[in-house]
Parts: sequence; structure tokens; C-alpha cells
Amino acid sequence: MAETNQYSTLAVSPARRFDYWREVVCHHCLSADSKPSSQSDFEGALQVNGIGPLDITTLSSPLHHWVRSEQHLRSDPAEDIWLGFTLDGYGEIEQHTRKASLSAGGLFLYDATQPFRFSLGGTENHLIRIPRPLLAQRLPRIGDFTTLVLDETRPGVIPLRQMIGQAASSVALLQDEGISRRYSNTIIDLLVLSLELQDLKTTHQELDLYGRIMNYIQRHLTEPELSIETIAVAHHVSTRTVTRAFARHQKSPVAEIWKERLNASRAAIECGQVRSVSQAALVFGFSDFSHFGHAFRKAFGVAPHTLLQKSGG
Repeated sequence: MAETNQYSTLAVSPARRFDYWREVVCHHCLSADSKPSSQSDFEGALQVNGIGPLDITTLSSPLHHWVRSEQHLRSDPAEDIWLGFTLDGYGEIEQHTRKASLSAGGLFLYDATQPFRFSLGGTENHLIRIPRPLLAQRLPRIGDFTTLVLDETRPGVIPLRQMIGQAASSVALLQDEGISRRYSNTIIDLLVLSLELQDLKTTHQELDLYGRIMNYIQRHLTEPELSIETIAVAHHVSTRTVTRAFARHQKSPVAEIWKERLNASRAAIECGQVRSVSQAALVFGFSDFSHFGHAFRKAFGVAPHTLLQKSGG
């Protein structure tokens, strides 16, 4: 019979809520250090469903951060592979020198035997504990697939997402032990199929390209001609390849250039590196001052001239 446990931080006092959350998550998932993104009251809900040999933990919470270190590996060793599904969530995971941005609809793997950094927030985030032998016997190089967001255009990924979501929301229909086991076996079969049909070579190349492009953008922010076309030429690839590399992180190159330029202009204002708002705009590629001011306020919640006055400019 499928087993269900439910928890809410509303069951304890506000001062205890994040500590309670950390204890519950560590108990049902993996030991790790954790901290919230903000000091405001933390409201989180967690449900754990047992489906055959799988445990599906569903979390809804504000953004918070986890770090599983070598010390945790020694004090709380675990062999499982974890499958994450951010149904309506967001965050970032880093493991094996790889880093992936997470957004709604993303499927990704991480390994309990290795350290990781994990940020997670939003509603209906599903974390599925999978006994390692269930995957390792069929995918001996399972480590090659960790910290990669699965390409949903490949067969198997979309039905896998649907089955995970239905398993978490239809617990009453999976109470029969035989049905529960067959359902979990189907999830494993779909996951293995989805992983086998991923284009790992292209994925790793695009992840590496994304990192190199982000470094390039940082170094060339002050150049007015910085664009997807100049990036493609500098890296000897097509603009389509550049766009695809960013799409793996649910981002676009144009939006990232825009965001990095805004961040750089804010840093310049706060550090007193510019004497006027117009100088900040021009240095980082904004020729329309009105548009710059509007975008700045939208991104940071404060007008650039207000920030300049606070910094003594």
C-alpha cells in the first residue's frame, strides 16, 4: 500500500519554521546544510508518497538553498539517484562541475553519493528517490546524466513528466500494492528511455558553449555592437546554436545581455564609477535614456537617479 506523509511549517511557531522545514526535508531526503533566501516568515508544505520502490517528495516553498558537503556524505551516506521535476518551480543545481538553471517543467537528475549545491523555490516541486540499482543496471554511466535538464523534444520526457505529476496528485488511485509497483516500474522505464535518447554529446557541448559565451558577454558588456550575431562569429558557431545553448537554461542570449548590462550599470552606480545616469546608460550600451530608466526600475524596483543620489553621485 502506498504510504503518505504530510507536513506544513504552519504547524510550528514562525521562529521555528525554517528549522522545522530543514529537519523534515533532511529526514525524508538527504542531510545537508540549508538557509532561506530571506528572513521573512518561511511557509512551506511537504508531502511524501511511497510508490512501489520510489519515494516522491512534493515541496512548495519560497526559494531556499541547500549544500550537501563531503562531511554530509560521511555522516549520512546514501547511494540513491534523485530525479527532480520542477512542475511550477525554479532554482539552480550544481554537481560534478556542472550547473543547471531550473524552471517550470524541468526534469533533472542528481547523485546522493556526490556533493551538490541546490536552490529551490516555487510550488509542486517533485523530488523522486530512486534506488541506484534500478538505474545503474540499465545505465552503467548514470553519472553522465546528472545536473542536466532533460531535453523535452526527445521521446519519453513529456509522458514522464505527466506520470510523475499524476503519481503525486492521485495517491488514492495507487493504494493497491500491485498497481503501485507497476506504476513505479513504468516511471523507471520511461526515465531510462528518456535518458537513452538524450543527445549527450550535443548537450555537453552546448553547456560548455553557454559557459564560454557568458564569460564573453561579461568581458564585452561595454561594446555597443555586442549581439547574438557577434557572439556567434566570435565562437565560430551559428546564431541558432547560440540560441539553443541558452535554451537549455531556459534563457535567451538577448535577454541575458540585457540583464547583465543592467546589473553592470547598477554596480557602477552603487560603486561611484559613474557620475550620472546617462553615463551609466551609455557605458553599458543603452542609448535610449528613458528606456534605460524604465528597464532599471522594473529590474531593481528603484530609479537609477535615486540610487545615484544614495551613492553620493
